[in-house]
Amino acid sequence: MTGMAICVENVCQILRQLAPLLTAESWDNVGLLLGRPERTVSRLMTCLTLTPAVAREAITRNAQMIVTHHPVLFRATKTITSDTIEGRLLLDLIEAGIAVYSPHTAFDNAEGGINQWLAESLGLNSIEPLRQFPQGIYGGSGRMGVFAESHSKHEFLEKLATAVGVEHLEVSWHGAERVSHVGLACGSAAEYLTDAFQAECDTFVTGEVRFHSAVECQSRGLNLVLTGHFSSERPAIVRLAHVLSDRLFGVECFASELDRDPLELFLRRPATVDSTG
Repeated sequence: MTGMAICVENVCQILRQLAPLLTAESWDNVGLLLGRPERTVSRLMTCLTLTPAVAREAITRNAQMIVTHHPVLFRATKTITSDTIEGRLLLDLIEAGIAVYSPHTAFDNAEGGINQWLAESLGLNSIEPLRQFPQGIYGGSGRMGVFAESHSKHEFLEKLATAVGVEHLEVSWHGAERVSHVGLACGSAAEYLTDAFQAECDTFVTGEVRFHSAVECQSRGLNLVLTGHFSSERPAIVRLAHVLSDRLFGVECFASELDRDPLELFLRRPATVDSTG
């Protein structure tokens, strides 16, 4: 998009092309959630989660628009006041004139979205949706694919850790020793375990699941690998800033630097031996 000033609605049009809202889950809250469509945009920030720190960063860096993967105003809201964390955050953004758009599950499911990106990053072939959309809507959610040559457990886990940029993974390995057919869905996606099992995947990758979902995988003989919710989605959000920069001539697009995993590892130090007796 060149030759004219870019406004919020122009950005929304590009985002709807990249991640059609029709493909979002029915329970989701996607699209333009805050702001005036006619406002000009020259600086845009992407983030996974719009926290107070990320909102302050957007204001400090003079962004006119935020594309956040996880929506604000997710639940029904009757008042927006400074009495709540979300209220203060929204008021700060409104006063700064910053628009907010969320593609969320539409971007999870998109042809060039998070799940497709992760499947391609792993080097899977014959990639297709793990769950097809209802008749009349092209595509589907989650992804599955096969390796040209099977991978050992170690080879696969190294490849996955590199793809999402983590130092550790949670693993429940009770199925095939070698990985050939992988199902995946970013975020918290235990609802796709049955889909992966029925598709005869030997391994399923997601961000996080509940304990009993891991037990279910163990019982079914399905290898389960958890990357962490943040890590399963954040790399694609950084990539999205580059994609938007290529599409929006004259708009500086950048990923938040304060968008961080709310969880961190505590590594217990080995007990020291008292040599004094």
